[in-house]
Amino acid sequence: MSSLHSIPREVDSIVRTVILSGTAPAEPGVGGVILADLVRTVGAETCACAWLASRRAGSTPVLEGLTTVRIERRYETAFRPLRGIAGEVISATALRALRPAVLRECAREVMRLIDRHRPDHVLAVLESPAAIQVAARIHRDAGIPLRSLVWDDIELLCRQAALDRWTRRWLHDDFAYVLQHSRQTAVICENMRTAYAERYGISSMVLRHGVSVPELVDGGAPSARDGDHLRIGFAGSVTAPDCLHAVVQSLDSMNWRIGNRDIALRLIGSRYLLDSRQPQRIEFLGWRSVAETCRFLRECDLLYLPQTFAADLRFFSELSFPTKLSTYVAVQRPILLHAPEYASLAEFWNGHEMGPWCKSLESDAVGREVVRGLDPGDSAELRWQNESKRVCENILNVVSFSRGIRRLLGIEEQDTGQPDVEIPASVIVCREPVH
Repeated sequence: MSSLHSIPREVDSIVRTVILSGTAPAEPGVGGVILADLVRTVGAETCACAWLASRRAGSTPVLEGLTTVRIERRYETAFRPLRGIAGEVISATALRALRPAVLRECAREVMRLIDRHRPDHVLAVLESPAAIQVAARIHRDAGIPLRSLVWDDIELLCRQAALDRWTRRWLHDDFAYVLQHSRQTAVICENMRTAYAERYGISSMVLRHGVSVPELVDGGAPSARDGDHLRIGFAGSVTAPDCLHAVVQSLDSMNWRIGNRDIALRLIGSRYLLDSRQPQRIEFLGWRSVAETCRFLRECDLLYLPQTFAADLRFFSELSFPTKLSTYVAVQRPILLHAPEYASLAEFWNGHEMGPWCKSLESDAVGREVVRGLDPGDSAELRWQNESKRVCENILNVVSFSRGIRRLLGIEEQDTGQPDVEIPASVIVCREPVH
């Protein structure tokens, strides 16, 4: 492979970036929206994307001015013909036999794009095993400068792919390598920043998406409680099915009514699995653009924001930060937080209460907070609405996102108001898988 330093280029002030990701900018889904906004922030002419697409992916998304090269990734999930340790051994053997050749070919394709685009660095979006391992390979083999972006912890990716213990270790080691060799790393929340400082010995910055829909927030958000029924809105993927099940179960127990008013649940996203055992009022609107999502959420009386209570996914609740919150605050509706006290949003809610907080999956507890959110009284609703406006203006907005992107890519290195974590000299870097 060629080294980046051997690629002739003109000396100029433009920072050029190759994005390495299993999600393509403008691909349907929140990741595609975030990356599209990232590209627009710095200019499509300064970027190119190496899209490590799964075999089931649709056509290559088109973002005006952006070169996107589709590279097929394979052998990313476990092969388990048997249960137990025997199945793990078979899976590990198969992946070790098949995966290196795929990674080599992916890395070669990425290097071809690098040779053409002549970037200053590669932005590795660490949202898939392929992106992690190809980023590690091109840095080891060619010294390509890296910057990295983390949305979900590595353990979630391992579990989603049902990887065996040896392949997990392999992936964990490559993840640690990329983080420790990145010039700058952006993570999704403060909890992840602290955890990665302790686990990998790195400093990082917090970067969260921001939504700008001025026509929805100018002049405030009037009450939506003028229709013939009340609506609870939810947008995005279901990462906490236990919570959504508890809400539906609680609404079932209330017969989907408060007093003499019916309640409807409005769902905006790609797919949902619901279990209906009695009459329900559920509006499924499918995947929508950000502007459409904001418009439909504005017609709701209460927005629903869950983080899972599952004990085996505690790390996920602790280290994740639902991107849907950026959309929620843009429409200034009361938000029902449904999350355990250890979740990443718990501390955020203590400083920025934007609605009721349910800390249990018990039907009665959920029902109480649903009623409180749908019928809060004027003073509580105004207080929550004003806090949403403050969060939108000061934390989760396009300006903060744009400033963070420019800092991540080294375009602007000034302080963003979120200082990097100081790493004590005594920190021991841990490369063990997190269980």
